[in-house]
Amino acid sequence: MRRVLFVQHQDDCPPGYVGDRLTELGAHVDVVRAQAGGWPDPAAYDLVVPLGSDDSAYDESLPYLRPEWELLSAAVGAGVPVFGICFGAQLLARVLGGRVYASPSGPEIGWLRVETTDAALLEAGPWMVWHLDVFEPPPGAAVLATTPAACQAYAYGPHIGVQFHPEATVDSITSWAHGYERSLRDASVDAGRLLAESRAGRDAARRRAHTLTDRVVARAARALNR
Repeated sequence: MRRVLFVQHQDDCPPGYVGDRLTELGAHVDVVRAQAGGWPDPAAYDLVVPLGSDDSAYDESLPYLRPEWELLSAAVGAGVPVFGICFGAQLLARVLGGRVYASPSGPEIGWLRVETTDAALLEAGPWMVWHLDVFEPPPGAAVLATTPAACQAYAYGPHIGVQFHPEATVDSITSWAHGYERSLRDASVDAGRLLAESRAGRDAARRRAHTLTDRVVARAARALNR
């Protein structure tokens, strides 16, 4: 990866462990804030990574939703791999023909293991799961991982979408725990226990995030070389 573009939606959802690993691998990383506009040409990049948001990917009133949709659509059309994370995976699913909607079972939050269909690409975790919406993968996509509540990952050609948060650092999770107390209550999750688990599992979470990033990069590089 020579150049990677991140789309960031809020301060507490930065590139985190995924961005750190891409920098370690020698990539030049650009971050565009969705609300600021000034969208670059995705064809100038080797990978596009739309990140998480507390907005809904089906909310057409969001001023940035349509421009970001067009960015992802242009990336797909140009053959640039997309690695969507949470909101980013949901919007990518819509771009590719899938559907996003509010989770019928309410928020899904915690360090959760997933049922993976491709352990060589995506290990079982645990991963930081934090979402209120879910998606139906686009037609023709391969489902990579699930929990009883939702699809957690899919692949569509060179594109990968994950519902969970491999990028999430302890700082990010702490901010979410303080800012979204109602979601924690609705999911019957104890904030103190969640943060303790996050601190205790920091090194393992970073390793899993880096391993997943390496595998996504390798998959994207193969696609770009075809």
